[in-house]
Amino acid sequence: MALFFAGCKSKSAKELLVNKWKLTEVTGEGAKEMSDIEKKKMTGTFVLELTKDGKVSMTGMDETPKTGTYTVSDYGKTLFLTREGSEKADPQDINELKADKLMLISPKDKLVLSFSAK
Repeated sequence: MALFFAGCKSKSAKELLVNKWKLTEVTGEGAKEMSDIEKKKMTGTFVLELTKDGKVSMTGMDETPKTGTYTVSDYGKTLFLTREGSEKADPQDINELKADKLMLISPKDKLVLSFSAK
């Protein structure tokens, strides 16, 4: 019985975040000023990769990938992204997190980014 329950242990937010995430939808208050062309470009190309060692890579929007580090709040509700060369972390509220889906909301501009596992 102990083996059965050990195998059913749910993953932490940090474990679930480790993945390549493809942007599938851009919505929210922050998206109202964006054109449909901008949104389509983002959803067609943007990939967020979070690695086990706390590194982040964002590709698809520029020719050069953006890199940095990330941390997760103790309760798994906030993702803090720090771009390389910056000392200030950019918080993103984790609205939904499953093995195959991630939804982030920027508290600053209320932009909602929905991702699917790649």
